[in-house]
Order: sequence, then C-alpha cells, then structure tokens
Amino acid sequence: MLKKIIQIFGVIAKQLAVAFFFACFLIVIINLTCGNKIQRYISLINMITVMDKTGEDSESQEISFDSVKKKLASYPSWGTIWATLNIPSINMEAPVYQGDTLDIIKYGIGHYAGSYYPGEGSTIIFAAHNSSQHFMRLPQLKIGDKVIVYASYGTYTYEVTNTKIIKDTDTDSLAIQTDKEELIMYTCYPVNVVGHKDKRYVVYAKLVGEEHES
Repeated sequence: MLKKIIQIFGVIAKQLAVAFFFACFLIVIINLTCGNKIQRYISLINMITVMDKTGEDSESQEISFDSVKKKLASYPSWGTIWATLNIPSINMEAPVYQGDTLDIIKYGIGHYAGSYYPGEGSTIIFAAHNSSQHFMRLPQLKIGDKVIVYASYGTYTYEVTNTKIIKDTDTDSLAIQTDKEELIMYTCYPVNVVGHKDKRYVVYAKLVGEEHES
C-alpha cells in the first residue's frame, strides 16, 4: 500500500515539474514577443489608477511661478502630475509626479519633495524605476545631452555634465545644493538586472535655458 502511494506521489511530482517547466517557457516567450506592449498597458492602467485616487491631474493644478522671488507661488499636490520630462537622445518622455515613493514611481518619474523645482536656482531630484518607459536607458546619456522639463509654468532645458555609479547608501552624491540649479536623475543599477540592486546610476545636468509662461 505504501509503495503504491509513493508511486502515485512520484507521478504527481513529475507532472507538476513538467507543468512548471512549460509555464516558465510560456512566460519567457510572451515576455520576449510582447513584453513591451504589456508594460505599456500596465503603465497606462497604473496612471489611470493614480488619477482616480487623487481626483486631480496636471491640468487641474494651479501652479504658478514668482519670477521675482525665483520660487513657485503655488505647489503641486502629492501624487499628481506637474511636468513632463523629455530626453531626446534616448527617446524618453514621461510624466513627472509630486513625490518619489515606490507607489508613485510605478507610474512615472518621481520628484523628491525635499528638493527644489525648475527655476528656483537649486537642486532638483528625479527618481524612477529602471523600466523601459522610464530610466532604463539613463546610462546611455552622454555629456552634453539635453534634458527638458516641461512644467505648467515654463520650459527648462538642462545639459548633462556628469554621470556616476554609487552605492544606495551614498547620500552625499544626492546632496541638495542651493548655490546653483542642477537636475539630478537616478535609478537602480545595473538597469538590466531583475531584483534588488544596491547601486544607483546618477546623472547630473546643469540649467542652460528657461522659458517662462506668460
């Protein structure tokens, strides 16, 4: 009797192993053939979810800039879109959200609320996942490449000045400076590795042009 039970469990184990193998094989095939499309659909659904939760979007935000004081006269609400980030050299464009929590950066670029805003003359910090829609191609940027932030109150152009790879504990490399306007962008590194990563790829860019909305 015991021998028969062991044989039954052996057959079940083999069937489960075969089923697991084919499931993994199917997932790999789907990811290779239409992974990008699936990611786009998920990103769109996530973006709609954020809008539903906040009840606001970038167009409903009353964001204005005081050109005399060099600071925003009003600020975006948490979790809402207030700008678009465009990097022509790597063909990337994505919405910029207020806040950089893990929940927020699922949907786009996160703005660290403790940093400044374009036009305020100090450090701006953007973070995003190393996904194909966001910062996966960040390591492809070269010195001199342009980065454009389209905010509701103006357009700000930055030029890449430096890049570096840091440990995730290196907060000095992401320190906020108030004596110059600099855009810092970072993501997990290596960008093509799945799972936890203890390094960050950081890009630094200086302000080279700005156009304020009238």
